[in-house]
Amino acid sequence: MLKVDPRFVRRGAQTVALVLMFCGSDAVSAQGAQVPAVSDLAVRSEGEGRFSLIVKYEGNPTYGCQVQESGGTETLILEFSAASSSLKSEYRFPETPLGPLKVAILAKPSSGIRLEVPLQGASLRGWGESAEGLVVHLSATPKKPPSTRGTYVLGVGDRLELTVFGQEDLKKTLEVMADGTVIFPLIGVLPVSGKTLASIRTEVEVRLKDFLVDPQVSLDIKDYQSQPVNVVGEVEKPGTYYLKGPTTLMDIMAQAGWMTPEAGNEIILTRRDSDSAEEEGSRQITITKEELLRGGSQYNPRLQVGDVITVAPVQYFYIRGEVVKPGQYKLGDRPTLLKAVSIAEGLTPYAKKKGIQIIRTVKGAQTKLTFDLKSIEERKAEDVPILPGDVILVDRRIF
Repeated sequence: MLKVDPRFVRRGAQTVALVLMFCGSDAVSAQGAQVPAVSDLAVRSEGEGRFSLIVKYEGNPTYGCQVQESGGTETLILEFSAASSSLKSEYRFPETPLGPLKVAILAKPSSGIRLEVPLQGASLRGWGESAEGLVVHLSATPKKPPSTRGTYVLGVGDRLELTVFGQEDLKKTLEVMADGTVIFPLIGVLPVSGKTLASIRTEVEVRLKDFLVDPQVSLDIKDYQSQPVNVVGEVEKPGTYYLKGPTTLMDIMAQAGWMTPEAGNEIILTRRDSDSAEEEGSRQITITKEELLRGGSQYNPRLQVGDVITVAPVQYFYIRGEVVKPGQYKLGDRPTLLKAVSIAEGLTPYAKKKGIQIIRTVKGAQTKLTFDLKSIEERKAEDVPILPGDVILVDRRIF
């Protein structure tokens, strides 16, 4: 049963908190009944940038949920009163736009636990109960996109919606033409490319005073078409997106529905240098998923017109021969040869440590590299990183 307690709704100039209280059908347990216990946390992808935080518990705890906003930062807070816990003090979910989840013990008289989850690019969509426990539904799409009316500059292809109060015949949809101008009713051609809405509206009002008494002009952007960026690869909705003022990599990734389960760990931002029109004048910026979710301008750069964002599919390496589990493995965070063998659960008793081979394809040509794993283990030789597509061959010893 869901209860909303109006006493917990607080609004202020700097802090806004919305508290939604959930209660089980029996808030007060009978004496001697088993104490409810919170046992585990998990995250489940729902596709299209949506995911769920699952709080697993046993028994019938009393719990509450609140989303606090302070200084532009939102934090999801879950409290379970009169409940025990076997949770760790901190959890991290690097595949989602959530900060480190902190677990704390509530002081008496409630004697329960408190979960604090920073919403770093995520927003709350709802919640519910399942056989597993409490399911909190979240989305990677920002809940409220920032206003860009005062910062966005117009360009070729943008479409404007013009309204003049009391003049229905002047209501028009106008497009910025190839020469950066717009043909306004009554006043004619007006250069607008590179200008903000506020400056254009002021100029239109001044010029309309030659025809109208005290004209009151409303000017809005109907379609953003002048500042495209492209998102390709393993995202839910690849395609062309348009900058609507200051826009970061995280903003566009959210619009593209975030990464698919097949996505790799790296996001490549290809940017053409402003001084060069040639392809050779472009440069690439590589950012990992963990770095992007960590935030900050270094790992969440502001995008520019013409940027191409590429999310490559997950990459693999292969290991064959005398290992416990030969097969295909995700490359992950670029393992070394020693770690790759460990991922395959080690060598068999018949494995030959000397002469382990790596077959590597470089620019379409295969090369064969040979290494002594024993020397690497004894730190007499340097461990070698494994690259995408590498095939590791572990031969059998000859007795």
